[in-house]
Amino acid sequence: LSCKHVRRMNALTTLIVVIYYTVYTVSGASGWIARSHSWHHCAKSILHVPRGGDVIGETPIDDDDAPLVIIIDVDNCLYSEQELLSSVGEGVESQIVRNTHLFGLLHFNLTSEDCDELYKKHGSTIEGLRHTLPSHLVEETMRNFYSEVYDPIDFGCLLGIRAGIVKNENDSKSIRSGYDHGHALQKRRALAELLKSISNRHPVYLASNSPKAHIMRVLNNMGLRNIKLAGILSPDAEGDGRPASVYPTKSSPRQYYQQILSQHSPQSKRIILLDDSSYNIRQASTVGIHGIHVNGKDRTLEEGLAEAFGHILPNGNTPMSPTQSMSQYMFSDVKYLGAKNKVDANAIDTSVWETLAQELSLRLQQKKNGTLRVADLGAGMLSMLELFMNGGGENERSKASMFNLIRNIFGSSGNSDKQLTELEYFVYESNTNLLDGCKEKLRKLGFEEVTCNNWQLSLPNMKVTVHLLPKDFQNEQHPPESLDLIMGCCFADLFEPDQLVLSLGRFAHKSSHPPLVYLPITFAGGTRFSSTHPFAENEESNQLVPSDTTAFQMYARSLITHGHNLDPSRIVNAICNFGGSLIAKGSSDWIIDPKSNQYLWETMLYFFGMSGASEITKNGFDAAGWIRRSRREPRTIIASNVDLLFHLAHSPSAEKSDMYSTGENEDSCSSSRVAVEEIQFVSPYNVTTVNKDLDRNNLGPDQIEVESLCSLVSSGTELKIFKGTFESASLDVNIKGMADEAMEYPLAYGYSLVGRVVACGSNVADAESLIGRNVFTFSPHSSRVVVDRDAVQIVPDGIEAEDAIFMPSVETALSLAHDAHVRLGENVAVYGQGLIGLLVTAILSMHHSTTISSSKQFCSVTAFDALDDRLAMSSKMGATSALQPQTAGIAGPFDVCIEVSGNPRALQSAIDN
Repeated sequence: LSCKHVRRMNALTTLIVVIYYTVYTVSGASGWIARSHSWHHCAKSILHVPRGGDVIGETPIDDDDAPLVIIIDVDNCLYSEQELLSSVGEGVESQIVRNTHLFGLLHFNLTSEDCDELYKKHGSTIEGLRHTLPSHLVEETMRNFYSEVYDPIDFGCLLGIRAGIVKNENDSKSIRSGYDHGHALQKRRALAELLKSISNRHPVYLASNSPKAHIMRVLNNMGLRNIKLAGILSPDAEGDGRPASVYPTKSSPRQYYQQILSQHSPQSKRIILLDDSSYNIRQASTVGIHGIHVNGKDRTLEEGLAEAFGHILPNGNTPMSPTQSMSQYMFSDVKYLGAKNKVDANAIDTSVWETLAQELSLRLQQKKNGTLRVADLGAGMLSMLELFMNGGGENERSKASMFNLIRNIFGSSGNSDKQLTELEYFVYESNTNLLDGCKEKLRKLGFEEVTCNNWQLSLPNMKVTVHLLPKDFQNEQHPPESLDLIMGCCFADLFEPDQLVLSLGRFAHKSSHPPLVYLPITFAGGTRFSSTHPFAENEESNQLVPSDTTAFQMYARSLITHGHNLDPSRIVNAICNFGGSLIAKGSSDWIIDPKSNQYLWETMLYFFGMSGASEITKNGFDAAGWIRRSRREPRTIIASNVDLLFHLAHSPSAEKSDMYSTGENEDSCSSSRVAVEEIQFVSPYNVTTVNKDLDRNNLGPDQIEVESLCSLVSSGTELKIFKGTFESASLDVNIKGMADEAMEYPLAYGYSLVGRVVACGSNVADAESLIGRNVFTFSPHSSRVVVDRDAVQIVPDGIEAEDAIFMPSVETALSLAHDAHVRLGENVAVYGQGLIGLLVTAILSMHHSTTISSSKQFCSVTAFDALDDRLAMSSKMGATSALQPQTAGIAGPFDVCIEVSGNPRALQSAIDN
């Protein structure tokens, strides 16, 4: 406590220093705890303040941490002309080109080729006319040009409208799949949020060779009118003493960018132009403006902005590792899927894969025709088909082919006459870029194309037919009938769960036996490095580089914002709500090594830069610094996934597997005696199940009978009982019913059970409302228990049984948090991330989440543990940093340390830090 009080006094002293420091620096204080080099930062900032006298045209600053000024072109930059043409059939820029050709023909008898040649030579057709016409005709010509070319433009294409037809999500021509499922509206909203975030921290200008009225109409129709802009540059814009008659374009950069260059010197700030014209970028470079070529295809605006902020490296110029020279990296969906498939094959859970083989074998026995019909939704590069046929994975993660698994199951059961003889495989993939790759994969597997997009392969005693369907499965009007299996790899988390189930249900609508649903590599929301770094200060930018834990949390947050579902339990609940049931579930984490999985590792960094970095920046952290640190110290990336296997709906012959039955069967209700299973500790390392009879007629007047749903194993006390390392003593006398029990073998133990009330004694006042309710009781592990009414707690509606069993553990964790008396703004370390430690972390993070600061010295929860899987769970529980114990000295000091590991070295570290 004395150490804690000293730190609070230091914090108060530091606060005074921070207030003084804030007055004299633009960036403000970084926290409540002083760092000895903060004043050095202040001095450096003063020394680097530009003093004026800058000459436009000198070498611009090339410092990644210099203040940024962003200039964004409008046409084919704010929007993608290619996307408009493919989705609506009409674009804005295509209308400009068409109207320009018409203007050139009507006024100067120019052909389309003549107009295009002027564009190539001068950056725009009208700029070319300015250079070729007599000077006395220029002003009138340009005024007429802007009126006749831009006034007739129909901006309905930006709204998804053409000729009065609204394109909606159900249109058969719309593009949406599990692999590329972005809606135009969703992308537009994301762009708006991104631009708002950037414009709050940096000057953002729009610059176009089109007139200002056109620019405003684009903004209106894209829903971007409320973006805070530092200015709009256009040929007809007035100001800075420039007469309206000049009409400068980007071909004359000194005049055109005068408004920007008069306020922002290229010697002190990085001025970056994002434009679809290489000519315009070259011209801008003559006045010290950096350029990024954005055309909506090779580089989108979002990618260009990410590059400008250092979140991703320039196109085709990415180092594969810090020890290698610069090598070419460009994102390619074909290369990405090829690299991903290798990691998928290792990651897929073997037990779930083998359970799928058992379920398919059972269906073959029931069907008796030897045929399986499979639909692969969002099939990518046919990785699942290859796994079906050849197996995959390496070393201990290897998996037998589905063909061999089914063959072995039938062989061991003596049913070799019921073998798989035909596989009919339906491939859905709307990304047409992958079609050639799919065909090449089929050829390598030995298939031949018999008709258009229909392929066949003859194997000994079996025929395989593949139907390539280059379309979105959600737009399938006539799904294949009698499917046995629907599957989608790296797929399910891309959809809203209820919508996913409804889409899957359409494929089962005409099946007499509802199909299985197999969803391998379903993202569970957690991403981490194999070893994690704490917060760190960037001395160049005076910003805080986030901890890896916080950075990945913000990456997950950004994915949720963009429509991803990162909670697989929502998928389970949705399928169960529609009558399905979960058969098997297993972990399928990606392990991405920076050396052996170079391309996928680089692609993951690209994804982090494109999605997570903007969220990191929005929260005031140094995203570019975090990306640079990640590249400088490459570590294995681990992404948490799960494999899910379902019955889409209960088959009449299927064994009931839902433990949340709504009630007992008639036999159990009518019988006065019920069989009960109870777990007993018999001797050290010896646990068994004991069967007992419960006489329901002996239910006491104040007692209730509870049918168990689930119970929690205590990894502390129960482990001691299992090992026989406990002392003979009474149980917790504070728990009703345990006071007279002795701690000696044989022993039924457990103190956290949740079940459903099925009967009440005659004196139970609330019996009518209690029947059917879930309750918590301090009872041993048993299928059914009888307890006093006042010894149970009613589980509130909306809390699942698996959550309610943690009540005693949460109570302990909450008591620890109360005893620690953590105050607002204090930094807390939690040593040990077992069950109690994780819950302490979760409770403290719930309190701190509303006050999180972009400074490691203010309001952080740092978790320490030696086990990586526990650290991964700490991140999910909300820790701002989840670190190995040896980093405590770097991550600290802390205002409060809570030690729940029971390890003396952890206690010493808590005292030291």
